[in-house]
Amino acid sequence: MSSSQAIAGVTIMLEFLIKEGALQELGSGTLEIVTTKPLDEARKEGQEKNQINIFLYQTNPNSAWRNLDMPNKVKPGETGKPPLALNLYYLITAYGKDNEDTESQTLLGVAMRVLHDHPLIRTYDIDRAIAKKPGFIDLGLLDESKKKLLEDSNLANQIERISVTPNNLSIEEISKLWGTFQTQYRISAAYKVSVVLIESQIPVKTPLPVLSRGADDRGPGSQTGTIPPLPSLTAIKLPQNQFYFTVGKDLILEGYNLENSNEVHCGHPHLENPIVLTNLEEVSATQIRVTLDGSMQWLAGFYTVTVHVQESDRTRITNSMTFPLVPEVTAITYPDRGNRLTLTCNPAVKEGQEVALLLGDLAIPYQFPTPKSDRLTFNVSKVTPGTYVVRLRVDGVDSVPIDFTKQPPQFKEDQKVTIEKFSS
Repeated sequence: MSSSQAIAGVTIMLEFLIKEGALQELGSGTLEIVTTKPLDEARKEGQEKNQINIFLYQTNPNSAWRNLDMPNKVKPGETGKPPLALNLYYLITAYGKDNEDTESQTLLGVAMRVLHDHPLIRTYDIDRAIAKKPGFIDLGLLDESKKKLLEDSNLANQIERISVTPNNLSIEEISKLWGTFQTQYRISAAYKVSVVLIESQIPVKTPLPVLSRGADDRGPGSQTGTIPPLPSLTAIKLPQNQFYFTVGKDLILEGYNLENSNEVHCGHPHLENPIVLTNLEEVSATQIRVTLDGSMQWLAGFYTVTVHVQESDRTRITNSMTFPLVPEVTAITYPDRGNRLTLTCNPAVKEGQEVALLLGDLAIPYQFPTPKSDRLTFNVSKVTPGTYVVRLRVDGVDSVPIDFTKQPPQFKEDQKVTIEKFSS
């Protein structure tokens, strides 16, 4: 499998093939120099030799290989990172001696003929370029550093052969390419080289073989019908007369085969371990009622819930579902009508959470002075004076400043604040 030096290895192989073809067709000394430079650096002022420049101007992912496991590297049941599969796009430019066009056209014709004769970069060609194996003669076309790089690229052992095909560019595309480098256009030919497979350095995960499939090696069980055979969750609902999830209130889990449930696990992105609830109520095959115990270290935000169901010989874990735990603003303090507004919230917020005070259409981010706090102070000096409904947003979940007991629902008076013009 190719290494990260494979891109440079392909460029070196194109250089070798063109040099070899020019030597065989035009004789020694006709093609005086082959470069691999950007277009604006290829032909320096005062340079008048016969020259071919090989410029790699673009690399693109190869869509056919980008999601495939490497053959002979990843077996069924194992997990490996797909190789970095690339298509390389080259521009071959010829420069004649004393900038003579007929010379440059001859050189370009030789280069195009060589690449036409070598639609594949074969292992045999790579071995000839490196010239280390017995039977291969070193033609002196590559210096030792390039031979070493080509050998280290491991192109010769790539499982997929590398093809070289003409790439037809429109006049507009060629003009943009040369215009980018702000240099004068010279006669050129474009080629696509595909595919270069660079092996990932992430190790393959290789689990041990399965020795038995279920109890007594009976294999997977199956049954007809729409009800799942294993414990599973289908919904998380609010109890009657409860309008949002918050600490100290209940939530109802609905599903199948839940009658032997003994724990509810609530995971949060900012908690190292999930909160485990054991105070399960009204447990049945299709429903569990559980209280979000206020003594736990809750954080506002989205929680992932799973239920642990005890069976005779094992504990099964249901699929996960998500619910939002709403922050509650329990007090609003606006001392001296200054530029500081303090909220008391439940639960407390933790450093790393995204916390903001929402006043009208303005979001004021919270800066954490301590790792965890339930008293949050915001700078409201830039807020336009007026009366606002206060909302606290924590990890994308907003507090609810609405009184649903009234018809129609109304904003709570204790969730409003009047911002006055601050004078220093």
